[in-house]
Amino acid sequence: MSNWIYTACALGFAAAVYAFFRRSPQALVVLCYEKIGRAPKKSRLKQEWTSAKAVERTLKTLSKRGFTTVFPKDINHKKQPAKPILLAFMGGYQSFYTDIFPLLQKYKAKACVFLAQEYVGAYNAWQNPYLEPWQNLLTEKQLKELADSGLVSFGAVDLKARDITRLPAEEARFGLEENLFRLKEQLRLTPQAAACWPAKKWNKKTAPEMLGSLDNLPILTPVTGVNPAGKNGLLKTLQANSLRARWAVWLRR
Repeated sequence: MSNWIYTACALGFAAAVYAFFRRSPQALVVLCYEKIGRAPKKSRLKQEWTSAKAVERTLKTLSKRGFTTVFPKDINHKKQPAKPILLAFMGGYQSFYTDIFPLLQKYKAKACVFLAQEYVGAYNAWQNPYLEPWQNLLTEKQLKELADSGLVSFGAVDLKARDITRLPAEEARFGLEENLFRLKEQLRLTPQAAACWPAKKWNKKTAPEMLGSLDNLPILTPVTGVNPAGKNGLLKTLQANSLRARWAVWLRR
């Protein structure tokens, strides 16, 4: 008898989740990626890698199911497309230019790259090379080409790509604000969002103090989920490779 009760509860919960997503056609899904390609043999952070083929499969699925890729600047408009989705690529790796940019051109899709100005044209020195072999990052020339394409927008992480959730609030806020300033003034980019990346100790109660207004830009957080229409200040995100991300996309097919 108890098995029937558990089954009924599970079915009821699934139905409620399904109904929630189906009644929110303008809810925003944010899919987050990091490195593109095959993880090096010595990598201990293989979960950060996604193959270009997997990204292309996702783009095909989104196109087939009627999703519209959007920029951060678009998400607070009154008229939202049905099934908006934001593709966020963290770190500013050169693999985005070599492997992802051609796919965006092929499928006429948009994406937002989140980067730290201090490391443009260098490598991801914020990571321990004993845990993760260093990767080259986007150059100024590549950033200009991406910006001119109309398919790529940009966002800011901490200036040194540090985990701001481990920093004092004032230092965290300065790191993001300074990076936003440098992206605008030195690289002539127009950041459309900011991101708490990486983030290990997120606390939504202290987030306003840590983040400030940041020019009222949308801010990607490590909180997982889908964003109801009209509530796009602190954005929930989904790791693109996760089952939860696939489930969210499937529910809104």
